[in-house]
Amino acid sequence: MNLHSAFLGALLLATGLTSRGIAADAPSATAETASVLRATAAAFLESLTPEQRRVAIFPSGDPERKDWSNLPHTIHPRKGISIGELTPAQRIKAHQLLQAGLSSQGYLKASGIMQLDEVLLHLSGQDKQEKPMFGLRHYWLSFLGEPSDGKPWGWQLDGHHLALNFSCTGEQVAMTPQFMGSDPHEVRDGLHAGWRVLGAEDDKGLALMRSLRPEQRKRALINSQAPADVLTGPGKDKALTKPEGLPFSELDDRQKTLLLALVDEYVRNYRPDLATHQLDRINKSGWDKVHFAWAGPIGPTDPYYYRIHGPAVLIEFDNNHAPGRKDGPINHIHSVFRDPQNDYGEDLLGRHLRESHGAK
Repeated sequence: MNLHSAFLGALLLATGLTSRGIAADAPSATAETASVLRATAAAFLESLTPEQRRVAIFPSGDPERKDWSNLPHTIHPRKGISIGELTPAQRIKAHQLLQAGLSSQGYLKASGIMQLDEVLLHLSGQDKQEKPMFGLRHYWLSFLGEPSDGKPWGWQLDGHHLALNFSCTGEQVAMTPQFMGSDPHEVRDGLHAGWRVLGAEDDKGLALMRSLRPEQRKRALINSQAPADVLTGPGKDKALTKPEGLPFSELDDRQKTLLLALVDEYVRNYRPDLATHQLDRINKSGWDKVHFAWAGPIGPTDPYYYRIHGPAVLIEFDNNHAPGRKDGPINHIHSVFRDPQNDYGEDLLGRHLRESHGAK
């Protein structure tokens, strides 16, 4: 076994996987997180006034579940209760809810994206406007059903460049779709100069593409130009159904390690048991069915895009936006992480209906 093979095997074991597609003693249960989410969500809701609860809670099957967007609230109005409407004590409980579902890495990214909207508020000059598009105040929490250990329920955080969706059914938790974006991607002026909230997603994608041999790059390249945006953004759940690009099986050991590390970057934004469970889903669906695709030049100054797509994973990253979508150097990214089989907990809900209500 060469060095790369040994390292790949170690990484697979570290993520709870084996190269033969069998979980390596990786627990798939998410009961602990389900319990923590229920308790933390209930504590947040108990802190609300009756009027705040009325606007924050929706029926479990309400269309609000899929009514999220990466656009500013002035373009796509939100429902639920906003961070700006909460008291400091309620905001603490809101952050505890984020921490209940996310890892420390994921929590820092999510809170960083919201804080970066404050930077954008000042960079855009809208901090002097009466009704600005940007800012930390403009992120909304909504609940789909009451927290329960018997009935399906969920919660969502939705605002500019950030959408988190958690769906709970009994002891099982689904945590996709997720949208994370950043504008500016890299802060290039002022006291925050050098700050990159989603830098690892960018750097690891570029590293994988640069590792490919010429014939592999030809297979991976699906378009000479990057798309204007991610293709499976809000309202486009089923826009991509067929994986394209370079199959996992055609990567060498070092390249497989880079791809696994890139997938890991997205999955590990969640609590360890959720992340391990999701990696187990990807593993069982077959890494040989996962493809890596690229569009555009290989950056870093020209627009580029990458995609990782398989039965249980769909990741898109698009760096094709100048600040404010105007002419200028690219510095504005969008990314989405989905499970095509279980977005919004659809697989969990279907199983619940079959087992509890005799649905077919």
